[in-house]
Amino acid sequence: MRTRTILIGALLLASAGLAQAQEQQQPTNGATQTTATPASSFTPTLGTVDFGYRSDSTRGDYPRYTRFRDLRDGAFLDRFRFGKETDTSLFRAEANNVGYRDQRYFGQFRSIGKLNVSFEWNQIPLFYSDVTSSLYRDAGNGRLVIDDPIQQAIQSAGTTAAVRDPVIAGALSTAQQYEMRSRRDLATFNMVYTLNRDTDVKFSVKNANRNGAQPYAFVFGTSPGANPVVEFAAPLDDRTTDVRGALEFANAKGLLSVGYNGSWYDNKVPAIQFDNPLRITDQLGGSGAAIGQAVWWPANTAFSVNANGSYKLPRRTRANANISIGRWSQDETLYPATLNTALVTPVALPRTSANTEADIMSLVLGLSSRPVQNVWLNAKYRYYDYDNKTPHFGPVSRFMGDTNFVNQSGTTIPEQDENEPSSFKRQNLDLDASFTPVSYLALGVGYGREDGDRTFRIYENTAEDIFRVTVDSTGNQYFTVRAKYEVSNRTGSGFDPHLLEEVGEQPETRHFDIANRDRTRATLLLSVFPASYLSLNASVGGGKDEYDETGFGLRDSDNTNWSAGFDVMPNEVVSFGVSYGYDKYTAFQYSRTANPLSATDKTFLDPRRDWAIDSDDIVKTLTTSLDLIKAFPKTDIRLGYDFSDGKATYVYGVKPEFPLAAPQQLTPVKNRLTGGYFDLQYFLRANVAVGVAYEYEEYKVDDFALDTDTLNRLDPRNPSGAYTSTIYSGYVFRPYTAHTAWLRMTYLW
Repeated sequence: MRTRTILIGALLLASAGLAQAQEQQQPTNGATQTTATPASSFTPTLGTVDFGYRSDSTRGDYPRYTRFRDLRDGAFLDRFRFGKETDTSLFRAEANNVGYRDQRYFGQFRSIGKLNVSFEWNQIPLFYSDVTSSLYRDAGNGRLVIDDPIQQAIQSAGTTAAVRDPVIAGALSTAQQYEMRSRRDLATFNMVYTLNRDTDVKFSVKNANRNGAQPYAFVFGTSPGANPVVEFAAPLDDRTTDVRGALEFANAKGLLSVGYNGSWYDNKVPAIQFDNPLRITDQLGGSGAAIGQAVWWPANTAFSVNANGSYKLPRRTRANANISIGRWSQDETLYPATLNTALVTPVALPRTSANTEADIMSLVLGLSSRPVQNVWLNAKYRYYDYDNKTPHFGPVSRFMGDTNFVNQSGTTIPEQDENEPSSFKRQNLDLDASFTPVSYLALGVGYGREDGDRTFRIYENTAEDIFRVTVDSTGNQYFTVRAKYEVSNRTGSGFDPHLLEEVGEQPETRHFDIANRDRTRATLLLSVFPASYLSLNASVGGGKDEYDETGFGLRDSDNTNWSAGFDVMPNEVVSFGVSYGYDKYTAFQYSRTANPLSATDKTFLDPRRDWAIDSDDIVKTLTTSLDLIKAFPKTDIRLGYDFSDGKATYVYGVKPEFPLAAPQQLTPVKNRLTGGYFDLQYFLRANVAVGVAYEYEEYKVDDFALDTDTLNRLDPRNPSGAYTSTIYSGYVFRPYTAHTAWLRMTYLW
């Protein structure tokens, strides 16, 4: 912070001295010279820099307020812009929030007609929580440990509440509070080199490195009341590198480009091992293993070779094509299904490494034509093939939750599972035609077709037909209208009920992404310009999805949205705008509460156990802004206000003869975000301004899933006061009220 303060102070003094020197400088010939700069206009500048001091005050959830940014108190250097342009070259440099977690740097050099090179460094922080606590210590290499005496004491206390509760309470009192955060660093390099007038060489590299931690929850065992559920900060350390290169030839007749894309992902923490807080030794059943394991994303590679081109045909027609052929693969070492050494039957892996591979092919063909002045035709065909080459292996042992199932003879009976190397193909055809009978009016019709082929899905094939009509009126100085109405029908074939049986789902279950569906959608956009200083805008839209053949699953969903607003600019110094929006989403889902079907349990077939849920999600938004640019001498003022109010309601319904206790209705999920800003700049000179800015933000939330009543911070007690076996990190949704202020100076040169 001391370095930042010295730097900003030096810049302030240098800027003030430079401004004073400019004011006092006289022409060398001794003549009096007076320079008058109009208050409402400035000569073009090549550089800009903002610097000053920032302070903020937040009550409540500070990490949520600064989720993807860094607003710490202190001196800042921001909005640095510098550019230099000549007849043959251009140089540009940018910097934002220098020295903070969300800093960004950008540079570009362009030799016009020869070379264009740019580089960007962008840091993106992600701040989860500052009130999380944990019994775990990070021992490195993905190993999270709890001190052995704590594990031993809890295990020795047994399951008797009177004995175990004080031991757990004592253990939790030793938990250490920490900040849960991560950061992604992005570095991007782009280059275009022009070999000659028609040929370019393009090359780019993008590197993304992520470090820190994120919330993760894991369940030990399967016995209710005995298995611990633990939540902790899972360490992150991974890197993704993307490389692209292409040779492109273009002239007045067409374009041809060939290239290569490669992507490499490396995870330095491919798996996390963490202690069981209730046990220091392994056991059969109950809370299972003393050490849990979570496998993270494996290192993998992807590459493709690509070619695309377009060619100009007679009668104002152009054809284009793009083809890409590539492969995705990973062959990382497989991890054991469990670390529990107490299992009677050893767990055998089907092979030592993943040996996973998929061939990818995509093709796009297009044709666009205007054969006569008032007719426009367009056709596009897309093909995508994901061919999974991963070897299939038969049923193998699977242990859920690091525990086991044991028969009367004491032999472990694990669940049986097998891999499903799923593949799919997708084909899309779009045909559109537009007719312009009179000026500023276009009438259009269109047809689309999507065919999908899949493996290891309940429908092998799906086909969807889409019909649409459009009305567009653009180019008119008084109004613009755009409207579209669309209907579609998706049907599946090759239904395989055995896939549902294998995973224990009801035979009437349908998966919404491939289920038979009827869809309607409509949108209308309207802009009106009754005067040169006034514009009005409005939009309305809606849609409905119906799954008439679905028994269990999503049966229908609807969405409605509309917005209205206006912008007023009576003169060049005043502008004012208001916009209001309303969005509503509803859905109806159906299910059944039952045990798996067996010789002694028939609840799976009992329709009295059916239940349904109606969900209703409404979001209202309001945005306003007012700009006063030199409305007062040498002064720019900007004000704004934003408001967003969301409410989600879930209503459960059951039959009158429902044999179980009626479900308890959930309270609505509510969240409201209110924000406002004020920015004032006063120009001491045409290139020097001082200013003050203020931002206010208030967030209110009521969410039953992640509130303090549901998730007690490291305090796993139920309403009766007895400890359960669930230990959370303390990551919850919390409200906040935040104030941030900036004192700054802007210097232009």
